[in-house]
Amino acid sequence: MSRMEHLTAQEKGLVLFGLGACHLVQNDYENACSRLKESWELLLSALGAKNPSTTRTMVLLSRALIAVGSLESGMEIGRGALENLVALYGPEDAQTATAAFFLSAGAYKFGRLAEAESLTLQAMGAWEKKHGHDSLQVATCLDALGKLRDVCGEKREGVRFHRQALDIKLKILGDHETTAASLGHAGVALAELGDWKEAATLLTRALETFRRIGAAEDAAGTALFREKLALCRQMLSKEIRDGQETAH
Repeated sequence: MSRMEHLTAQEKGLVLFGLGACHLVQNDYENACSRLKESWELLLSALGAKNPSTTRTMVLLSRALIAVGSLESGMEIGRGALENLVALYGPEDAQTATAAFFLSAGAYKFGRLAEAESLTLQAMGAWEKKHGHDSLQVATCLDALGKLRDVCGEKREGVRFHRQALDIKLKILGDHETTAASLGHAGVALAELGDWKEAATLLTRALETFRRIGAAEDAAGTALFREKLALCRQMLSKEIRDGQETAH
């Protein structure tokens, strides 16, 4: 940065891209937006809109803009970047899949659920071909699809997607804080559907996993999991009592 005056427009754009990427990794979205916008403008003038370097800058700028709430411009730039990536590398390339998935998060924030689902499916299809079905990338997409179904009021369908994601995480990660949290969240979702027995089973497994791996008592929402487990046991006991009373 101290020698920027000696660089060409292209070189300045690449330096600013690197700096903006660092800010993005640190969740410093305001500075990321500023640096990446400068980079984009320089690379656009030096290399054109379809160049790979310009396109990669657009991908990160889209993410930064969406993060600070500039959804309209973030989505517009993100769609342009995704179109470029498809033309440059094809729809099944890893870069294309990653851009599609991050853009789906913006569409979700915008309330454009159909677009979010389409982009998530696009990313999942590409990642499944590259990494196979049993991969954390596919599990991430399945969780996103489950969240979309939950928001649409289709909670049972949402749980089905979350369970598929959980099965993959258990195969890959085994006893891990991520899988314990997923077990717990699936249990909470089932409890909200009134499936007390299955919910209790998953919540118990979640809390036991947290204990086995030595996670903190407040890790990943364990207080909520304990609360829901207590409710499940209470409701199961009530069902038993009600059944006994009916029998008599």
